[in-house]
Amino acid sequence: MSKDYFYFNRTDRIVALILLAVIIITCLVRTPMSNPSDGEPDIIPSDTTSVSENNPTVRPRSTRSYPKDSTRREYPKRETARSTARYSRQNTHNSVDSVRKDTVRPDRYPRKQRPSAPVDLNAADSIKLISLPGIGPVFASRIIRYRQQLGGFTGTGQLLEINGLPDSLMEWFIITDTVPLRRIRINRETVNELRRHPYINFYQARSIVEFRRDRGNIKGPEQLTLFEEFTTQDLERLVPYLDFSVNQ
Repeated sequence: MSKDYFYFNRTDRIVALILLAVIIITCLVRTPMSNPSDGEPDIIPSDTTSVSENNPTVRPRSTRSYPKDSTRREYPKRETARSTARYSRQNTHNSVDSVRKDTVRPDRYPRKQRPSAPVDLNAADSIKLISLPGIGPVFASRIIRYRQQLGGFTGTGQLLEINGLPDSLMEWFIITDTVPLRRIRINRETVNELRRHPYINFYQARSIVEFRRDRGNIKGPEQLTLFEEFTTQDLERLVPYLDFSVNQ
C-alpha cells in the first residue's frame, strides 16, 4: 500500500517538474543581483559640469565666493508720490513762512504803555486791555469773558473775582456810565437762565421761580430779603443787575 502511495505516473512527474521549475525561477527573480561595488561608499563625482551635461534639468552649484568685508552697493531710493507731496508741501510752508516774515509786523501785540488816563473797564476791547502793563492775552480774555457773564462791571473791585488777576491792575481802570449794564429779568427768566449769572446759584434761582409761582411777581429788592437763600452781601452785589419789571 505504501508503494502505491509514493508511485507517480508520467503525468504527475511532468507536473511536479514544471512546479519545481517555476519555484526556482521565482526565487532567482526575487533575489537581487550581485553588485560588484557592494560595501563601498558612493562617490559623488566632483565634476559638476559632466552631471549637468548628462542631465540638463540639474543646475550646477555656483562655487563663486564673496569676501566678507565687501561693501554693499547702495542704490538710490525711488521717489514715491507720498515723498514728492511731502517735499512740495514743505517747500510751500517754507515759502509761506518767508512771506510772513516779510509782511507780518514784528509786533503782534500792541506795545505796553502806561495810560495817560484810566480806561473804562466796560468799554475796553482786547487790544486796549493787552496794551496795558501787566495784562496779556490770557488776562484780557478772562476780563472780557467775566464781563459778559456779569452783564458789565459795577466796580473795579470785581476784577479780584477773576482767578489769578493781580490787585495792581485795578489802578488802570475806571467805571463810567457810557456802557449800560445788562440786567436780569427776575420775573421772566427760568431757573437755568437765572443761574447763568455768576451771583445766582441753583438754589437761589429755584427759590425765585417758586416764589413767583406761589405769590406772583417780585416787586422790589425788599422782598428778596425774605429769602433765606440770599445773604445781605449777596443782595448788595446782585441788586444792581436786577430788573423787576413785568413787561415781556
